[in-house]
Amino acid sequence: MRLKSRSSRQSYVQALSVFIYCLALCSFLTPRVSAADSVVVSVTNPQLENFTNGGAVGLYFNATDLRGQPIGQLTPEHVTVQEDGQDAQIIDFRGEEQGRPVDIVVVFDVTESMGPFIDGMKEAAIDFADRLAKANRDYRLGLVTFEDYVIRDERVFTRSAREFKGWVGALRPAGGGDIPENSLDAMLLASRFPFRPDAQAVLILITDAPNHTRGDGSEKNNPYGREVTQLSGAEVLAEIKKANLNVYAISPPPFMAPDLHRIAKESAGRHYNIVSEGERFPELISEIGRSLASQYFLTYTSPRPVEDGAEREVVLTLQHPNGEGEAHVSYQVRGIGGAIVVPSSSGAGSTQAQTVIAYGVWNMVVPLLAAGGLILLARVRLNEIPAEVLSLVKTATSRPDATGQVPDSIVPKTSAPYARLVRQSPFEEAPREIALSRDEMTIGRGEECEAIILHSSISREHARIKKVKQGYVLLDLQSGNGIYINGRKIAENLLRDGMQVRIGDVEFIFYAANA
Repeated sequence: MRLKSRSSRQSYVQALSVFIYCLALCSFLTPRVSAADSVVVSVTNPQLENFTNGGAVGLYFNATDLRGQPIGQLTPEHVTVQEDGQDAQIIDFRGEEQGRPVDIVVVFDVTESMGPFIDGMKEAAIDFADRLAKANRDYRLGLVTFEDYVIRDERVFTRSAREFKGWVGALRPAGGGDIPENSLDAMLLASRFPFRPDAQAVLILITDAPNHTRGDGSEKNNPYGREVTQLSGAEVLAEIKKANLNVYAISPPPFMAPDLHRIAKESAGRHYNIVSEGERFPELISEIGRSLASQYFLTYTSPRPVEDGAEREVVLTLQHPNGEGEAHVSYQVRGIGGAIVVPSSSGAGSTQAQTVIAYGVWNMVVPLLAAGGLILLARVRLNEIPAEVLSLVKTATSRPDATGQVPDSIVPKTSAPYARLVRQSPFEEAPREIALSRDEMTIGRGEECEAIILHSSISREHARIKKVKQGYVLLDLQSGNGIYINGRKIAENLLRDGMQVRIGDVEFIFYAANA
């Protein structure tokens, strides 16, 4: 028995040895999960407000582990930035509890099917704001609501989470029935909010319906006989990028609402599928709040601080004891496309260097060359140039006088017994002529305006014209794209005959009434 027992023990030890050997072999052959795979880095659109100040570029970013938990205690030593493959110098770094302002506009679908989500937002609003407050993010909240048209269009922010909760609590879902809703006009309005220049601008879209778009045939079921919106997804995305908004969209999946998915993706935000994830809606709002609360902000100096119109590729790399990760983003600076790069070398066998010539030089040289060419042509064949052409050249090169008016002698005259704005831009959405037949008129995209301009650059109520003793006064109604008189932005201005008036992107000439 003892011999048998010893034999059994030896067999057991041998089997155990073989098992341990197999485990060791498997661990050797199995690919190891590197620490670099354990950090997810995301970055928002670059902030370019200070690019003219030495090429400064701002980036909001955050880092999470694979469970979505934020990685804290990051410092500049953990982060490197490259632009177009060249190392960039970080000149400012704001981490946790270091005051990063954020302005957030919630764009809410309030059709009948959205009732549970309105209740969920009411429950999540305080927790959402608390997360931002605990992270010392100086936040403001705004609200836009919509169905087939924009309902709440007050462009105001609040710093009170309870006031915002009251706004949401007052919402009453109603209507609906037709699946698409007008989220594009609502998002365009949100992009016109008075965001602070130093704040991160965020839009949170909440809808369970795809969006109406220009050309979708909605005029067939519209009692007004026209399309619900004159906007396309691409146009709204362009405006969102211009406002530097990051869009978090809780909306239908991409195959149902491709425009909304694209807007979230290309604005460096995030898309959540409301169909598959809608049951945990308060958790989604909490997750967005956690993401915003845990963001960091840095400013780096571009290796090429010239406005050359080029697109730049940016790579932000994070190296942390918890792991590594990187994120990619791009931006485009203003200016003429391309750059002037002059190769140079310091001697034989040396590495070739490059000198970048700023386009500011060309901004002076090109007009001077053009002016010289016109003078030369005028001297050679002055007598053969038609008077009409000379008048146009004079108009284009003349400057407004001290009162902001172009001299009457160079303004073409068209007699009419009433004052009017005559369109110069090739936009068919705008009327060819706006006759000032009333003592007071409102100009805008909304149906309540006396002069309606259905163009994406025009606010719902953009401007007002009042008749006064001296003539007509043009006032800006805090519009998104403003009003310009002879190229100068104005808030209020007395109109004079021949003035160039730009409302949004639509240009007019003002003609006074002639008896």
